[in-house]
Amino acid sequence: MSAAIGFSDVIGRRVRVGDWQDQTVSTYRRIHAALDGGAWDEAAELAEYFVDEAKVCWVLYRQWIRDIAGYLATNGVSEDDLAAIEEQIAEASRLPDGSPFDSDAHWARFTSLVEDVVHAARAGDATTARRSMDEAKEVWRQTHDRDVDHTYGLMAAVKTRLGEDHIRPMYDVVLLPLFAWRYEKFDIDKHPWDEALETLLYVAIEAMRGHLVGPERTGDMELVETDDRYILRFDPCGSGQRTVRGDWVEGTPPRMEPPYGWPVSEEPQDWNHGTPGVCLYCAHCIVLMELMPMDRFGYPVRVVDPPVYPDTDPDPGRRQRCQWQIFKDPTAVPAELYERAGRTKPAVFGSEAHGAEPLPDAGSFGMPGVG
Repeated sequence: MSAAIGFSDVIGRRVRVGDWQDQTVSTYRRIHAALDGGAWDEAAELAEYFVDEAKVCWVLYRQWIRDIAGYLATNGVSEDDLAAIEEQIAEASRLPDGSPFDSDAHWARFTSLVEDVVHAARAGDATTARRSMDEAKEVWRQTHDRDVDHTYGLMAAVKTRLGEDHIRPMYDVVLLPLFAWRYEKFDIDKHPWDEALETLLYVAIEAMRGHLVGPERTGDMELVETDDRYILRFDPCGSGQRTVRGDWVEGTPPRMEPPYGWPVSEEPQDWNHGTPGVCLYCAHCIVLMELMPMDRFGYPVRVVDPPVYPDTDPDPGRRQRCQWQIFKDPTAVPAELYERAGRTKPAVFGSEAHGAEPLPDAGSFGMPGVG
């Protein structure tokens, strides 16, 4: 492997190497830097790894779309109504040229373009590699964003057809595979926290590179380290906050507005910190990173400060940024961060103290990798 890619025994797969600040620089930008420097093998390996980052998101949305549609059907939404919901989502999710979006076809095009990058890089053809990489990143952005729109359109249907009280039960169904796959390893009764903390921070940054966070939608983010925590900020997050802010790349509005018309939360809930206006997609971060681990381990694994609709201020100094806080000692999370989520900070921590039931084996869900 090159100097840019290594293997993590803890995570069990290939990873990007470098310190934490280096990790916050997008893989897309690192590929271009390698091409500029004539580091052909490094550019090729980073391009292959760019697919790893994207695949986690793409496979996850396949599961979410299926499971949210299943939740609607299980709770009485008719086949005709579900077909109408899907038709409205598909019409609103057309590609920039007006053609229908096909996620499988777009994914195949993306991976083929990355193969072109790899071949060109190994042949020392920087011009072709750069051109193919730029196109691959754009095809992935289009794919990712429309899969997010698909999930949000279905989440909106849960709220409008079944009521806002169904959002948390929906997430209990949808998020179990992800929690079992990625978050069970952050239980202090099963893994030492110094090891878990490094994994938690790494997969957080890696995932957000895959979501193409940042104003240029390349996967760049901000990291601040203090004495007791790491703080990650996204301007914007490429999924939930783009939903709330709108897509400036394609010039489309927030998904709360026409032609979408998909609502945000309107009632105080534990999954929106009692703050109406948090989008239904953003709520999954609170459920997954705060509520589920609080109830199972006694502490959140990440503390989430999501954007609130509307998020329309164009001034970079004033506009909202999604923020995650990762505490170096999970038992030291302040009590007020429990209280805003409708919880009370416990005196004991770990799954054993909280009587957590065993989770299904993560491999049974077919999730990509083990990170």
